[in-house]
Amino acid sequence: MFTSGALGATSAGLSCETKSDWIATIRARAGYAADRVLFYATGGGAAGNVQTGLNTLSLQSNTEYGWTAGAGIEWAFADNWTAKVEYLYVDLGNSTCNNSASCGFDAPAGPNATPAIAANDSVKFTESMIRAGVNFKFNGW
Repeated sequence: MFTSGALGATSAGLSCETKSDWIATIRARAGYAADRVLFYATGGGAAGNVQTGLNTLSLQSNTEYGWTAGAGIEWAFADNWTAKVEYLYVDLGNSTCNNSASCGFDAPAGPNATPAIAANDSVKFTESMIRAGVNFKFNGW
């Protein structure tokens, strides 16, 4: 969670919240096979919902698109079965906050406080993930 440094926001107990409920990727991978182990690099496109807002108000949700890259290792431990572990970096770029409930708005600290000022009106969303999985490969695939 990112806390806004603009005047009034932190003293009012407000902070800018940025989160995502889902991320999807479509990727290619290439690598080197040593016996039953594949060392690979992967990369491609990514999409996800980026939600932004002040912590006391509703969040604004936008679907954003970007890129992903990573590396992994996959081991064929039995006929048709593999296990893998991989690292992925996802960059969904900047998301624009364009309503008063977004991070682009800071509320004053109180009734006699300085009026609200415009703060950061966009957020950058990146994610680092470590994933593990087990795969079953059907005959002929």
